[in-house]
Amino acid sequence: MAYKLRELLAPVKSLLGGTTAFMAGNSLLGVVLPLRMEAGGYPVALTGAIMAAYYLGLAFGGMKCKHVILRIGHIRAFSAFAALTAAICLAYAFFFNPAAWMMLRLVNGFCIAGMTTAIESWLNDRSSNETRGRVLGYYMLTFYLAIALGQTLVNTAPVAGSDLLMMSAALIGLSLVPVALTTLGEPSLGELRVLNVKELFEASRVGVVGAGVAGILVGSFYALGVVFARQIGLSVTEAALFMSTVVLGGLSFQVPIGILADMFDRRIVMSLMLIGVGVSWGLLSKSIANEVSLPALMLMALVFGGAISSVYPLCVAQTFDRLDKRYYVAASGRLLMVYSIGAAIGPLLASALMSLYGPFSFFLFESAIAIAYALFVLVHIQARPEMPVGEREKFVPLPDISPVTVGLDPRTEPDPTEPDTPSASAPESAVDR
Repeated sequence: MAYKLRELLAPVKSLLGGTTAFMAGNSLLGVVLPLRMEAGGYPVALTGAIMAAYYLGLAFGGMKCKHVILRIGHIRAFSAFAALTAAICLAYAFFFNPAAWMMLRLVNGFCIAGMTTAIESWLNDRSSNETRGRVLGYYMLTFYLAIALGQTLVNTAPVAGSDLLMMSAALIGLSLVPVALTTLGEPSLGELRVLNVKELFEASRVGVVGAGVAGILVGSFYALGVVFARQIGLSVTEAALFMSTVVLGGLSFQVPIGILADMFDRRIVMSLMLIGVGVSWGLLSKSIANEVSLPALMLMALVFGGAISSVYPLCVAQTFDRLDKRYYVAASGRLLMVYSIGAAIGPLLASALMSLYGPFSFFLFESAIAIAYALFVLVHIQARPEMPVGEREKFVPLPDISPVTVGLDPRTEPDPTEPDTPSASAPESAVDR
C-alpha cells in the first residue's frame, strides 16, 4: 500500500508542494486583509466590497487565464502569476486605500485562478483514468490543509505590521521552487464543448441555482467570517481558529455526504445540508448571545463548514445526472462561472446587512439564503422525479474554494470517439435524460 501511494504521488509531488505553498500564503492574506481593514476603521460594507473583488477576479481568471497558459506554457504562466501575486501581497502595505485594495484584490483573484488552472491541468495530465479520483482526493486534502495552515499563521505576528503580508508573499514566492524545478513535461489544454447557461438551467434548475447559492454562502463567509468573529468578541487567535475549523469541517464532511448522496435522492440530501446551515447558524446566534463556550462554538463551526462545503459538489453531481457525459466539462465550467458570480455578490449583500443591523445579521443572511434554497429544492422534488440510482453519476468531492478542478474530476473523462471541435450548443439528447 505504501509503495502504491509513493508510486501514485511521485509524479505530482512537486505540484502538490507548490499548491501547499501558494494556497497557504493566499489564505493567510484572506484573513489578514479584513483584520487590517477592521483595525483601520473601514466600514463593514466597504470591507465586503473589497473582498468581493477577489471573486470577480477569480471568475474572470477562470474564463481567460487558460489562454495565457496556452500562449506561454504552464511553467512560465505559473511563474508569472505567482510573481505578480507575491508583489501584490507586498503592495497592500504601500497602498492602504479602498480603491487600490479593490484593484489589487481583483488582480489577486485572477492570478490565483491562473495558478490553480495550471496546477490542476498538469495534475490531470499526469494522472491516468484509473488514478484521477485518488489524485483529486490527495489534491483536495492538500488544498484544505494548506488553507487551514495559512489561516492559523495569522497568530505569528501583529496584524497591523507588515510581517504577515511579507509571509504571504514569501509563501507564494516559494511555490515557484518546486514548479520551476519540476522535470514534468507540460500538458496540452484542449478545446471544450460549448453549453450555454440556458440549456444548463433547463437540464438542472436545482444544480444551476444551487451553484449560485453555494457561491453566496461560501464567498460571504470567507470574505467576512473573520470580521464577524471579531465583532462578536473573539480574539484574533480565536477568530483564526474559528475560520480554520470551518475549513476542516468542509474537508471532513464530503466523504460521508457523498455516501449519502449516492444512496438517496441528492436533492433531499442537499436540502438537509442547507437546513443544517440554517439551524447551525441559528443555534450559533443564540449560543453566542448566551456566551457559549469556545469548544461548543467550534463544534457548531465544524458542522456549518461541512454543510456549506457540501452544497457545490452536490450541485455538480445533480447536474451531471441530467446531462450527456460529453458535456460534463462544459457544464462544470458554467457552474463555476455561476458559483463565482454568487461568491462576488454574497459579500456585498452580507456586509451591507452587517453595517445596517450589526454582526448577528450575518447569521440571518446565511440562514435565510440556505433555508430559502432548501425550500426551492423540496418544491422541485415534487415537479421532477428522482433519477434511478443506476443512472446517476458517482458523487465526487470537490473543493468549494478552487476555481477549477474540472480536468481532475474523474467523471469528465474525454470520450476518444468524439470530435475535438466544440459544438455550437448542446443537442436535445444532452439534457433531460
